[in-house]
Amino acid sequence: MVALPLLVLGSRFSGLVTALFLAHQGFPVHVLERDRPEDVDPGLAVLTPSALRELAVLGLADALAAGAWEPRGLTHADAESGTVLRIAELGPAVRARFGRPYVLVPHAELRALLVAACAADEMVTVEWGRRAAAVEDLGDAVLVTDESGAGYRAEALVGADGPGSRVRAHLGGGHAVSRPYLLHRAPGPAPPDHVVRLWSCPSLHVTQAGAPDGTGQVSVTVRVDALDDVRREGVAGLLARLLATTAPEVRAAAGHVVGTLPAHVHRHHAPLERGTCHRMTVVGDAAQPMLPHTAQSTALEVLDAAALGRAFDHADGRIAPALDEYVRVRTTPRAATAERALDFATLCHADGLVRRMRDRLWRAAAVDATAAVVDATGGGSSTGTYAHGGSHGPTGPMAG
Repeated sequence: MVALPLLVLGSRFSGLVTALFLAHQGFPVHVLERDRPEDVDPGLAVLTPSALRELAVLGLADALAAGAWEPRGLTHADAESGTVLRIAELGPAVRARFGRPYVLVPHAELRALLVAACAADEMVTVEWGRRAAAVEDLGDAVLVTDESGAGYRAEALVGADGPGSRVRAHLGGGHAVSRPYLLHRAPGPAPPDHVVRLWSCPSLHVTQAGAPDGTGQVSVTVRVDALDDVRREGVAGLLARLLATTAPEVRAAAGHVVGTLPAHVHRHHAPLERGTCHRMTVVGDAAQPMLPHTAQSTALEVLDAAALGRAFDHADGRIAPALDEYVRVRTTPRAATAERALDFATLCHADGLVRRMRDRLWRAAAVDATAAVVDATGGGSSTGTYAHGGSHGPTGPMAG
């Protein structure tokens, strides 16, 4: 049995960035990382100005921005007719208003930077390829057993390992409350003129974005009523049938996605009944799994991790006050971000009268499209209302 002060259960980005923010405040952290250093999908992570501002505290923001794709704008169109519904200025407009850019970073580059930062920080230790099999709450400590049978006794435990985190069961609630959405993505043609392209219709939501090397990434999110119907038709067959009814430019951007990578299933989840229990809490998608229509996942992980680190600093390392402050600061913004993602997904897939009202609203000149993308007024959550996001599995069309 290994005794530890702070133990983080991680996967992808969330566990590593949580460890770095805790270590930055002077606390030793041990991470059981589900994935190996080289395990990374080919997607893109969206980093908002607020997320980059937090990462600047760790000295990582400039390196990430230097290797990122910074779109100069975004267009959102109807997937069936091709009619443009909304245009948002990004690039210099975001830098001028919010002090930092809105960028898309390859998952591999973000992962490598976080792995290197953890390796260079003497306060962080990581065990790779370790997945928690059981979590036991002792009140004044937490026991974790991994799948190899190794045991850990931690004074505090942070679940940063996505929607399937073993910690979620101890916090109550958080069940799925929406219909399922399938996410399918693949490399593809880069959008012209450094502009992110979005298309929506009742059955599909398609995103086309660029990468720093000049290539592109395309994602297709499909609304389904029953997973059994999908299994009967097959994902490739379903995508081919739905894309056949879209505008030519949508088929040109997304047609090659059919039959490439397996689809991931996403649902909107209700908030947890409580954000902490004794000496346990959760961050990122372990706290609030979200739909993949918006760019909330990676930015949310960064903001949660930064808030947790500050809470431990304010509490001088006292665990209960630190966790209480973290939950007080982050629970409401996180839940609001999840609700906005659900609202946006509902609008993207709207039909009939709601669809016509949506189109009129999105064309209104009074709507601040740039702020809607950056989500600068989102209670500190700062996640994109129009970009392509993600979470674990990875949950998000291109980002995490």
